Amino acid sequence: MTKKGVKVLRFLRKYIKEHEIPPTKAEILDAIGGKSVMALDYAIKSLEESGKVKRTLGKQRNIWLVS
Repeated sequence: MTKKGVKVLRFLRKYIKEHEIPPTKAEILDAIGGKSVMALDYAIKSLEESGKVKRTLGKQRNIWLVS
């Protein structure tokens, strides 16, 4: 897992625990200090392929943790 992937996963865990909904991509980028949506998409895709998260297509807040 990349450093960015680790940051994203940690933020997702914290955010979902506090808010009970997933964050938007903009909120994730802000939290991890990222600037590139493409790089974030790559990190999320890697997390999804490794079975750590699941996305629901067609929704803005669509990145859920997999138990």
